[in-house]
Amino acid sequence: MTNREGEPVERPAPRPRRRAQGPPRAQHSVIYIAGVVYTPPGEKSTAAAAFSLDGEVHERMGKCIPATSEQLLYVAEFFAALAALRSVNENTALTIYSAQPYVREAMNKKLRRWEHEGWVGVQHRNILRCVAAELKARKAPTYFRMAEPGTTARTASRQLQCGTYFRMAEPGTTARTACKRVTRFAKHAARSSPAAVWDLTIPPNTALPGLSLQGNRQKVFYKSIREEKTKKLAPRVSTELKLETIREAVYEAFGRHVSHADIWNSMGVKDFLPKPAQFLWKSVHNAHKVGSFWTHIPECEDRAICVACGVLEDLDHILVRCESPGRELVWKPSGWKEKMSGPRCRSVPYCQPLGCGLAELKFRDDRRKVDPGARRLYRILMSESAYLIWRLRNERVPLLCLQRRVL
Repeated sequence: MTNREGEPVERPAPRPRRRAQGPPRAQHSVIYIAGVVYTPPGEKSTAAAAFSLDGEVHERMGKCIPATSEQLLYVAEFFAALAALRSVNENTALTIYSAQPYVREAMNKKLRRWEHEGWVGVQHRNILRCVAAELKARKAPTYFRMAEPGTTARTASRQLQCGTYFRMAEPGTTARTACKRVTRFAKHAARSSPAAVWDLTIPPNTALPGLSLQGNRQKVFYKSIREEKTKKLAPRVSTELKLETIREAVYEAFGRHVSHADIWNSMGVKDFLPKPAQFLWKSVHNAHKVGSFWTHIPECEDRAICVACGVLEDLDHILVRCESPGRELVWKPSGWKEKMSGPRCRSVPYCQPLGCGLAELKFRDDRRKVDPGARRLYRILMSESAYLIWRLRNERVPLLCLQRRVL
């Protein structure tokens, strides 16, 4: 290479090329969560949440949920998700595996409507709002993995504004095995550790207070007003005791952990006729004029005693333990219970009549599915039988009292 005068010119050394460097790759963590409910014999249920963090630093945590919260499986799942979100830096991409779809269904399908309605009428709104706020406060994406049984991993159907997808661990995979290990760890925490204290404070600038005045229905505003008024009312002791009794009876009969809302919703199933449904609703509230209702009224104390048995006549005594011939005929052992079991359904367990709306009768085979026909028949027979015993008692007691006065 020469210049204009023909003199040789040295060629400059080529500059080393550098590849364009993109943003640094974000760290990624994998967490497995699980929630369990432990019910020791003769004691109340205890729910616990646990998670396991896989990566460079292996971390595991399991503790019971607060005693003030309902001890249910999906509530424990939400507490496990909250603990998992708080255990990882907000700039770290996070994948959360779960064996249950509770968090996915709540955060992916219902969150936008709940926030628009101001969380009016939403059960367990405190923990749900905390989980939603933690997701919005994160800067890196968060994935809740889910896959349908018998298929490969399936991507989620929708994406939230905070960049969160929802999936579940598939049976037979390493993720499902890890979830089972976390479930065993949660069971150990439920048996050994007492009720823990959880921090349910919401991060700032992540949640809007109140409900939207635009696009909401009158039903939402009415519910909001009713909620504010009912906060000032003290719970009825007799109703709370009856609800706990029904929960224990349903668990012993069908192995289900139900909430108070499930019990109230079961009173309005279409299988009940209006009068039996009203009878069950009043029974849960202990609103029938029997037993201790008469002990505080002068000259009416004798009405609190059963005429046939001579003991305090409460509703449980009338439906289950009374020695009157009408009750024994209705609950005859060789009657409807054996006929209903049949070849398709398993043996029908006894459950308190007030919890018959929560019955789940399985098929005899291992399909683990509920037989809708057997369930409907069980609800009808139990509700009508209980209401029939109540009617027979109302017809029998005035005649016996009149005979006693004549004698």
